[in-house]
Amino acid sequence: MNLKYGVSKAGIKPSGDYDLLIVNFPSSVYSIFMTQNSLAAAPVQYNRMISQFQDKISAIVINSGNANAATGEEGYKNAERMAELTAELLDIDDDQVLVFSTGIIGVQLPMDKVEKGIEEAVSCLKDFEMEKAARAIMTTDSFPKFYETKGIVDGKEFTIKGIAKGAGMIHPNMATMLAFVFTDVKIEKELLDRASKIVLERTFNSIDVDGCESTNDSFLVVATGESEAEIDEENKLYFAKKLYEVCIELAKMIVKDGEGATKLIQINVHQALTKEEAKQVAESIALSNLVKTAMFGNDPNWGRILSAVGQLHLDIDFSKVKLFIGEFLLFSGEPVEFNRDEATLYMKNNREITVDLFLGRGEEDWTYYTCDLTYKYVEINAEYTT
Repeated sequence: MNLKYGVSKAGIKPSGDYDLLIVNFPSSVYSIFMTQNSLAAAPVQYNRMISQFQDKISAIVINSGNANAATGEEGYKNAERMAELTAELLDIDDDQVLVFSTGIIGVQLPMDKVEKGIEEAVSCLKDFEMEKAARAIMTTDSFPKFYETKGIVDGKEFTIKGIAKGAGMIHPNMATMLAFVFTDVKIEKELLDRASKIVLERTFNSIDVDGCESTNDSFLVVATGESEAEIDEENKLYFAKKLYEVCIELAKMIVKDGEGATKLIQINVHQALTKEEAKQVAESIALSNLVKTAMFGNDPNWGRILSAVGQLHLDIDFSKVKLFIGEFLLFSGEPVEFNRDEATLYMKNNREITVDLFLGRGEEDWTYYTCDLTYKYVEINAEYTT
């Protein structure tokens, strides 16, 4: 896949780490999904405008350390300037560039630094390296997030590569996250949009750290068409599964890296009436601070989990409900005797905890990922300023 990238230390981050990334590729179809937060950042507003008129792009420019959010007309002009300068240096049209930012809200971009950073990043373009690219977009992340897979359709191989960032303000739609996925398949934009939307709902729109929706969330899928592998109606499901593989791994990394988190919690809701109901129930459990703190305390507190379900007022018949944490059955229409010490030990000794809830009223299911809520989360966010 002909992906080129360049990074620079523009000086946007006080730490002096890499804080600007440019990725350049052949003119490609793409799908983009952005935050639904009403306080949408300037680059989100800019990308919304571009995506209404432009079906193909050739580059993205991302800065970290400054969200360029709640920055008014000046902020929007700065986002435009980032696109213009990137396009000029790459010798492509302005509307072939999308712009992304992440970091502190309410501070204008230091454009002198940004412009120098863009010039430096373009001057050192080279073959795409996922780890280094992922590092350049980190903010409070403790590790870079990247994943790659390959697939074969009709004997033709294709590749999907993805990078992401995110650790706090994680909640749909989507999360304080940026996720960029690149594939070399040949695919029509309409089909790419459909596949990406389905995958998004099961991955980045099914994770939570702290219930806080951000101003800059963006998920981008780029298909360069360089491979001989062509995606059509017959093999679209296979492609969607491979895209899901990349996105779910990135999504789980984001939750694992939740600020102060010590546990990844997988919430599986089974036997719901509809997929929408299954997701609603799973999300309610994932958002419960009482559930999150119980998980941190290694407490198999099934009452907190069922209370999070009951507050939805869905007329669920709890006499038909079963609840497991790991392999331990805690509730089956009524409290069940279980070995609390062993259940506590399971929670204490495992970084990944599974919760399985059977509603006993249908055939639909959903999986949601969250993390525990710890002392460290409070410390990090008490000290992080806008």
